[in-house]
Amino acid sequence: MNPYFPHLFRPLKVRGVTYRNRIFMAPTSLKELTDHNYIDYHTFEYMERRARGGAASVALGDSIVHETGTVDWSKKLHLWEDRAEPGIYTLATKIRSHGAVPTLELNHAGMHFHDDNRINYGPSDCVDTMDQGDGQGKRTHKIVAMPKEVIEEVVEAYGKAAYRAKHCGFQAVLVHAGHGWLLSQFFSPILNQRTDEFGGSLENRARLACMVVDRIRQYCGPNFVIEARISWMEGLSEGYGLEESIEFCKLLEAHGVDLIHVTAGSLHYPETTNFSHPSWFDLVEGKNVEQAAEIKKHLHIPVGTVGACTDPRMMEQWIAQGKLDYVVCATALIADPDLPRKAKEGRCDDIRSCLHCLSCHTGNYFDLPIHCSVNPTMGRDSDFKFVLPPAEKKRVLIAGGGPAGMQCALTAAQRGHEVILCEKSDHLGGLLPVIEIEPFKVRIKMYREWLERQIAKSAIDVRLNTEVTPELVAEIQPDKLIAAVGADPINAPILGIGKTTNIVDFYKAGMPETGETVTVIGGGFAGVECAIGLAQNGKKVTVIEMCDAIASGPNAPYPGTGAMQIDALWFHANKNHVDIRLNTKCVEVRDGGVVVCENKDGTRYELKADMVLSAGGMKPREAVVEALRDTVIDFAWVGDCYAPGLIHTAVEQGFNAAMDI
Repeated sequence: MNPYFPHLFRPLKVRGVTYRNRIFMAPTSLKELTDHNYIDYHTFEYMERRARGGAASVALGDSIVHETGTVDWSKKLHLWEDRAEPGIYTLATKIRSHGAVPTLELNHAGMHFHDDNRINYGPSDCVDTMDQGDGQGKRTHKIVAMPKEVIEEVVEAYGKAAYRAKHCGFQAVLVHAGHGWLLSQFFSPILNQRTDEFGGSLENRARLACMVVDRIRQYCGPNFVIEARISWMEGLSEGYGLEESIEFCKLLEAHGVDLIHVTAGSLHYPETTNFSHPSWFDLVEGKNVEQAAEIKKHLHIPVGTVGACTDPRMMEQWIAQGKLDYVVCATALIADPDLPRKAKEGRCDDIRSCLHCLSCHTGNYFDLPIHCSVNPTMGRDSDFKFVLPPAEKKRVLIAGGGPAGMQCALTAAQRGHEVILCEKSDHLGGLLPVIEIEPFKVRIKMYREWLERQIAKSAIDVRLNTEVTPELVAEIQPDKLIAAVGADPINAPILGIGKTTNIVDFYKAGMPETGETVTVIGGGFAGVECAIGLAQNGKKVTVIEMCDAIASGPNAPYPGTGAMQIDALWFHANKNHVDIRLNTKCVEVRDGGVVVCENKDGTRYELKADMVLSAGGMKPREAVVEALRDTVIDFAWVGDCYAPGLIHTAVEQGFNAAMDI
């Protein structure tokens, strides 16, 4: 019995398969496929890394069972093709070699993620308009009700795909019957308007999913695990909900499903991504735990859930209380693949916690590899699997103790260099202690504290209240100097902008009282997030943004790929009644909180607020960088002093600079 988490690390036996603990890796993929849609080495290393970290089950997502369920513009694994076998065989072997159970998610896109080069099948005839995230905007497609002969083809394809997975060494398949994919489209009372045996009653709408499970069991036999992923609700106010999902799960169990994996939401209702992929606005740990616990009451098979499951202490509590049988982690294992191993050893303080910033989902659905704000090796596991130590130990001086400097110092010290980290203020973290003052950014505080703990455990020489100057460089005589000196807030060139309070100064002052009404000039990430925070405290907030979209500045996600980040901003802005005015220019700020605005058509009007905040961005401290550049032969600069960015860019640049030493 594990002395730290006895329930979380108790094995789970399902049919002939034993899971070594109760932490499952959610189905994900790197989108690292060849031009022929089979797996390449990046995905091998990514999945193997999670198995090596201690997860009980490691699942590959985005595996399509039939040619009617994929699209040409997005690379997805084609399970109906023979040439998929070498890749999934190698993947299963790598996962099993570390004691984890290899699991393959089986999916069919159905009416979503359309393709202009094929018939787009769904449960019923309709016209579907959807932003596919490819930068082309919203497009309308005709959806054709899937004929019974095609339904039979698809059911057969599920069975054959599962058999192929078993043949190649996978011990389980995960049937995706949630998130608005084909099986959940058929289960939807909104999308499914059929009048035959596949429509109408709950049993009829669940028929396709049950047929799929039956066919998989027929092909794979009794000693093979079938897990089903279901959404406990479809839309926030439309579609099926918890009661129907319970009945759906009971039917799936009756047809031979061994595990129920509970998630939420549907692609058809983009606002539900808040439940399937929680952002840092959601402070609840375990977004879908209570609904999964209710489903579990009605079943006789193990039930798990996904969604903001990051803390092993809470996982232990859920399982001990009988709410869950296992926990499914997605972003937690992206941020720290060693989470299971560290928890097993009682080293929870060493777990690098996920920020819930949704950075990893920026390109997840649209053929860009996953990356992570806090894990600089994410998506590059193969690049750093066998890193040789430096041939020569060097003295490294790092100027600036923000996230870039701290990560740089940690990595350089781990590689064996002598590291001196200087910070001119009395604390480490840079702007992190400033922005973490927002209650919903508590995970940034957790990350900063993790960095500080790791530095405290290292041999890094930390010198606070110490500014790196040319004189100090001459005194220390480092072999390498890395400037991570950050950036300063700037204000837009607007008449009367001095009458506003800069958002950074506002946070540094501890978010002083604003009055009842606030106007925020600037609709970037910082401006909108600040507005949401104020609105959550009951303030009436208006955001003025001159562009036609929020978060459209230099740190904006690549067009078509930042849907989840932007969706989260819009969802919580609308939820908290933030008035966002796009295509609106701030012309002047006058005394008394009066802001003169100008619409796109040139019409001017005034807004009156108790406080006006400006969020005009940041400017690199170029003068400091230039003063240090020529003090050594080997010089680099990283983080905001290179180019103001997000935590992700700062951490990655700091890591890369240290790896180059």
